Amino acid sequence: MSKLCVFILSFYFLRVIDSCGGIGGGGQIYTNPSFNMKFYPPVGWTYPDTTAITNLAYLPGQSLTQSQAQNLANGALTAAILEGLNSIGYPTTGVTVTPAYTAPLVDDCIKSTTGTSPSGTPAGTQFGIVENGAVTKLASIQGAAGVAITPMNCASRAYVTTGQTLAYTPFIQQASVKVDGIVVSEYQANILAAKIAQELSLGSSAQFTEEITIN
Repeated sequence: MSKLCVFILSFYFLRVIDSCGGIGGGGQIYTNPSFNMKFYPPVGWTYPDTTAITNLAYLPGQSLTQSQAQNLANGALTAAILEGLNSIGYPTTGVTVTPAYTAPLVDDCIKSTTGTSPSGTPAGTQFGIVENGAVTKLASIQGAAGVAITPMNCASRAYVTTGQTLAYTPFIQQASVKVDGIVVSEYQANILAAKIAQELSLGSSAQFTEEITIN
């Protein structure tokens, strides 16, 4: 075949790819992409401080150490990527997945009457609120010195008595995952992102606050 024919066929092939929006659909090609996420973290991806056992100030289902929380999160993020690649039929041989997530410290309110703070959780001290398996916000009782959430009210989840109020702060965390060794179209990357969100939502109880972005 002449060089001219090869050139014409190559040009035609490129035009077809371009008109279809790239290999597999979609306009952009991603090489070694990163997937960036914002979410309310699964309770197991958080950990309490060192007095949590004494004060019964850890959340149900929470990891008790930072390394445990970190390993749980990294494992889930890696598994979600690999499952996503399998779902689009992309081979995982030679693929390297590198999660970037920092497990945050979150305490529950104090439920022990014999720990370091027998009167309970003082005003202004934040603690985690778990909803459907994720820490969605931090709460603190409002008031002057001496106001506290009693261990009984903490354990019952009543938290406050008449006239007392809680202040809330959303607890949105971030993670990114770099995937080396893949080249995917925008279409494939979007399917992969949707699969990652599905895996982390259903398998780990992560609650996404934004769509996953890709770069």
